[in-house]
Amino acid sequence: MILDVALLVLLWGATLIRVPTLWRDQRQRALWAAVCAIALAKTMSFGPVAERVAVPILPHLLGVTSAYFLLRFIALVTHTGVRARQLTLLVSVLGALVVLDVIAGGIDTEAELLAGDQGWSVVAYWVLLEAYLGTVLVTASVLFWRVSGEARSLLPRFGLRVTAAGTGLVACYAAVKGGLILAHNLGAHIAFSTVEPIGRTVQTSGLILTIAGLLVPATRRARAAYAAYRSLLVLRPLWKAMRDAFPEVILFTPRRAVIELAGVDDVHLRLYRRVIEIRDGMLALRPYAAPHGPSPDEEAVAIVEALQRRAATTPLATPGSWAPVGPTMADEVAWLSRVSRGLAGPSRTPTPSGSAR
Repeated sequence: MILDVALLVLLWGATLIRVPTLWRDQRQRALWAAVCAIALAKTMSFGPVAERVAVPILPHLLGVTSAYFLLRFIALVTHTGVRARQLTLLVSVLGALVVLDVIAGGIDTEAELLAGDQGWSVVAYWVLLEAYLGTVLVTASVLFWRVSGEARSLLPRFGLRVTAAGTGLVACYAAVKGGLILAHNLGAHIAFSTVEPIGRTVQTSGLILTIAGLLVPATRRARAAYAAYRSLLVLRPLWKAMRDAFPEVILFTPRRAVIELAGVDDVHLRLYRRVIEIRDGMLALRPYAAPHGPSPDEEAVAIVEALQRRAATTPLATPGSWAPVGPTMADEVAWLSRVSRGLAGPSRTPTPSGSAR
């Protein structure tokens, strides 16, 4: 039960975390759909939920749907496979499962019921289900392991290999379960009450590894996105001063920025744009800037005084210049952040009041 709850938390967490990737490309949408479908499947098969829903076939249909989206992801990554054929196969498998379920009078998933007498319709149901899932999962394992060798850094390589191991475990579970049900119907004695709990633990562990592996490469992106968003907030006082003085430096409207909040990568674009807007404003303010010292606090004071002179329309005959910074964007962000803190006050940390754009 604890392992099942942990899996559900991980699945739904991954589903929510990956929502911004829906705006990126087809591959990310296919992968998100696969994770979401398996999250729904495991939720429907979770004890308390399964008792209330009482439709044992539903988690299987969702599992097949998840495998289809995983297959679409693989096809988009490898540029192989025809979508129409994959969709036709999905519909065929789903239709066959529904028909076999009706013929069998309902498919039982409890270990005690699996150990009973089963007709060939039940065997065909399980073999078809596990064969489809197992084939897709083996294909996914091979892909993730092969791609991991091409990863340039350790963290993505580790995550992809953990994912490959997880999908491999689930594939093994599917293959073994389908084989045992077939063997039982051929007359072999199978202790499902012993085997099935072990198998479910293997399946759950494999899914946890799969989702955890998929999230590993995202942790670095999440840290970078958090740092970029924090920089947006820190730069806000300086940016707001330039925006209020020179509205024309704003590259896009706030409405456009709200739309861009949906993208993971867009926070870096917004930070880059904010630096450009600040620099454009400071360039326009330069005729009013007096010579000043090289520290961020002194530059902040110079900016305040320059804004006052501009408001009074009193440019300087021999203006000063702003501190040279560079050569990288990180250097710009670091310096302007210190200036912005000086502009906001030495003891005040910027807070997300209004738009962080």
